[in-house]
Amino acid sequence: MDTTANRMTLESGPRKEDLRDLDARLKQIVASLPASIIYNPLMTALAAIAFLLGPDTFGHVSWIAIATAIGIQLITSGIGRLVYVKNRDTVRDLHAKQRELIAHQIVYSAGTGAMAWCFWVDGNDVNNMYVILLMVCVLWAGAFTRAAHRQIFVVSSMSAAIVFTTRFALAPGAAAHIMTLLTPAWLMYILVMGSAARKRVDEMLAVRFANEDLTDALRLARDDALRKRFEAEAANASKTIFLANMSHELRTPLNAILGFSDIIAEQSFGPAVDRYREYARDIHNSGAHLLSLINDLLDVAKIEAGKMEIDPQPLDPAPLLESVRRLMGSRALAKGQTLDFAPLSPNLPQMIADPRAVKQIVLNLVSNAVKFTPHGGQIKVKCGLTDEGGFAICVEDNGPGIPKEKLAKVFKPFSQVDNRYDSNGGGTGLGLALVQGLAQLHGGNATIESEVGVGTRVTVYFPLATIQAPARRSA
Repeated sequence: MDTTANRMTLESGPRKEDLRDLDARLKQIVASLPASIIYNPLMTALAAIAFLLGPDTFGHVSWIAIATAIGIQLITSGIGRLVYVKNRDTVRDLHAKQRELIAHQIVYSAGTGAMAWCFWVDGNDVNNMYVILLMVCVLWAGAFTRAAHRQIFVVSSMSAAIVFTTRFALAPGAAAHIMTLLTPAWLMYILVMGSAARKRVDEMLAVRFANEDLTDALRLARDDALRKRFEAEAANASKTIFLANMSHELRTPLNAILGFSDIIAEQSFGPAVDRYREYARDIHNSGAHLLSLINDLLDVAKIEAGKMEIDPQPLDPAPLLESVRRLMGSRALAKGQTLDFAPLSPNLPQMIADPRAVKQIVLNLVSNAVKFTPHGGQIKVKCGLTDEGGFAICVEDNGPGIPKEKLAKVFKPFSQVDNRYDSNGGGTGLGLALVQGLAQLHGGNATIESEVGVGTRVTVYFPLATIQAPARRSA
C-alpha cells in the first residue's frame, strides 16, 4: 500500500525520475538505521572493556568518560529510532524527509566522533592508536551504510572526522599530530572509495528502475489488451444480436413478397400481361436471393452466439446429393458448366448428421463453385470415406483460384477475396464461414486448397464418431 501511494505521489511531480531515484536512496538510508541503532551503543560498550581490563596498557579512562560515551550513543540511537519509525512506512514530502535524515546524520556522526574525546588519553601511544582504529571503523561503517545518498554520505564522514580530528589537534604527542596531518588525505580516500560503492548502488537502481518500468509497461499492455478484448467481445455480441433480430424482422415481409409475386407469376387468379409476369418473376427471384442471404446471416449469427442446434440422425448421403444436383444442375447448365457428381461406393456407410445442415453445406459449396467458375468450367463433387476412417465431402472446380496469402480469410464471416468474390460473383462472404461453422458443430472441419489459375478444392470432414454401419442400398 505504501509503495503504491508513494508512486502515485512521485508521478504527480514535475520530475518523476529524479524523485523516484531520491525515494529509493532515502529508503536505503532508512533501512540501514536499525543496525546503527542497535550496534552503536553495544560496540561502544564493548570498546570500553579494554580500558576497564587493561588500564595500564590502554590508559586509564574514568567511569564518567565511559558512561558519557555510551550515553551519547544511546541518545543518538534514540533519535535514530524516532527518525526510523517516522520515515519507515509514511508517505512524506521527499525533500523534507531528506533534510531530516541529513540533520539526524550530522548529530549521529558527531556523537560517534565524540568517542575520541571520551576515550583519548594524552601521552599513551597504545591508547591513541586504539582510538584511531575505532575512528577508522566508524568512518568505514558510515561509508558503506550511507553511500547510497551522496549528501548524507558526505555529512556522515565530515561530521565524525571534524569532531575526532579536533581532539587529535588539541592533544600532545607525535601520534596525535601525525593523525591530524593525515586525516584530510585519509578522509579523501574514504570519500573516493565511498563514491565507488555509490556507483554500484547507481547500477543497481538503474536495473531496478528498468525492471519496474518494464513491469509497468507489460501491465498497461495487458490491461489495454484485456480492455480491447472485452470491447471486441461486446461489439461482436451486439453485432450477433443485431443480425439475429434484423434477420427475423426481414423474413416476414420477404415471405409476403415471395408469396404474392409467385401468385402473379403463376396467374393463380387469371391471366396477366406477359410483361407483368416477367416483372413478378424478377421480384420472386430477387426476393428468394435476399431470403437466402438473410437465412445465411441468421445461421452465422446463431453459430457465433452458440445457439445453433443440430439434430444428428442416420443419413444416407445419396438422396441428399441427388437433391443438390437437381437444384444446381440448371444453374450450371445455364453457364455451360459440367457439374459432375462422382458415383458413391455401394458399401458407403450412413452418416449420423443433421440432414438440413449437410444439405446446406453441399449447397453452399456447389453454389460457390458455380458462381465463381467461368463459362464452360468443370465442377466435381466427391463423397466417401477418408484414410482416417471419417467421412468427407469434396467440391472441386477449375475456376480462377485464390492466392495463398488470402486463404486464411475465406472462413471468416463477411470476408471476401478480391479476385474470387468479384463484382460479377457478388455475395456476402458468409458461405464458407457457414460451412465451417456447421462442420464444427458436427465435430469436423472444413479445409480449402487453391491455386491461382488452376482451381479450388474445398473438403468438409466429418469424424468417425458421426458414422454408423453401412446402409442397404437398393440394386
